[in-house]
Amino acid sequence: MHGLPELTESDPSHLGEHALAGVLRRTRWSVVYLGRSAAGPVAIELLPPGHVESRRALAAAAERVTEPSVARVLGSGLYGDRLYVVAEHVEGVPLAELIRREGPRDAAWLHRLAAATAGALAAMHEAGVTHLGLGPDAVVLGPEGPKVTGFGVHRHPDPEAVPAFLAPEQVAGHPAGPPADLFSWAATMAYAATGVPPFGADAAQAVAHRVLNVPADLSPLPEPLRAVVDRCLAKQPDHRLTARQALASLHGDRPQPTAAPQPFYGPTPVHGPSPAPAARGFGLVAGLVTGVVAVLVVAAVAAYLLLGRAAPEPAVVATAAPSAEAETATRASVAGRWAGTYVCNQGKTTLRLIITEKSPGELTAVFAFTAHAGNPGVPPGSFAMTGRLDGRTLRLDGERWIDRPGEYLMVGLRADLTDDRPATISGTVIGGGCTTFEISRQNQ
Repeated sequence: MHGLPELTESDPSHLGEHALAGVLRRTRWSVVYLGRSAAGPVAIELLPPGHVESRRALAAAAERVTEPSVARVLGSGLYGDRLYVVAEHVEGVPLAELIRREGPRDAAWLHRLAAATAGALAAMHEAGVTHLGLGPDAVVLGPEGPKVTGFGVHRHPDPEAVPAFLAPEQVAGHPAGPPADLFSWAATMAYAATGVPPFGADAAQAVAHRVLNVPADLSPLPEPLRAVVDRCLAKQPDHRLTARQALASLHGDRPQPTAAPQPFYGPTPVHGPSPAPAARGFGLVAGLVTGVVAVLVVAAVAAYLLLGRAAPEPAVVATAAPSAEAETATRASVAGRWAGTYVCNQGKTTLRLIITEKSPGELTAVFAFTAHAGNPGVPPGSFAMTGRLDGRTLRLDGERWIDRPGEYLMVGLRADLTDDRPATISGTVIGGGCTTFEISRQNQ
């Protein structure tokens, strides 16, 4: 690699079976080397001494992440009393360098970047791994699209670095978990959209103050990205979206509005975000109303039963006609065979979908994919799905593989039907770095 810093006398020449060819990055806590192996170049991070067992366990968890938009962790080993982690080396341009060189990106490009990186975080978090160092330098734009790099072990933040992409809890020195990754992800997306870090890049103390207390200006961001980033930049960790929720919102599931930004005053639970709590006054009123309604319903039922026993003949009870919404729920159908395409990072893929309605509204399906003429490198595969048809809202989620090629991931489907028995369905694909799908009914 041209311009790669050479090894010094303090650097090892080998780590395990890997010969080291140069230094990719040095920090006050670790060194990342370019290594050579029979399978090709790898990135090897040599960590400081201590915490070997816990770090080894995290590296092992990271090996289970197979999302294409993540640089794979391939293994780990010991160099004396120090752990090293071997990962896929991604040839490409860091997002930070691209933005510095070419400036902010357009809406379509931002959407692809946001979907790929949110999908990467979702896969990591579901494997029990957090990044805790995500930023524009950790996203590399390679020939296969964006990839998140540099995760697998918990790292100490550099106290001398400007905390432009760290979460408030990290800046305040409190424990951090997956919600911190969502804050860093949102700050990175804002940077890609504007060309500047959302909380500035001046003195570290000034940036830290803004991260803790000042909302970011997101007016230049396009929708729906702006709303998703706004939720993920909440100062309190439990007000942020999860990675899976962020990905779904990017594909059309509108995130709920968050309360006015609150300063980060201290530690909060970091075990995972939950919806923002409702106001206490509203909850009290709602509870009282619910209680009154319940009492009235019980009284009405009791009166009806008493009157029914006294009456010599059955009373005739008028029933309301079914509403239009109820009729739609019972009439709408998507059962049958469908064919079309869906779009992922690498392009269009041919889709065959067989949907079965087990009971009203309860669906099962088989999702089968093969190569498309414009994307011939895709191997065939299939997986089973389960889901629901609520009125005209279709939801299907991958459940188990039938034929899994390599390390492909299952996805979900979301769509709003145009009529009760549609001839075509267009919607969004959830997960796997994919975006949209369009299918046509084959059993007309």
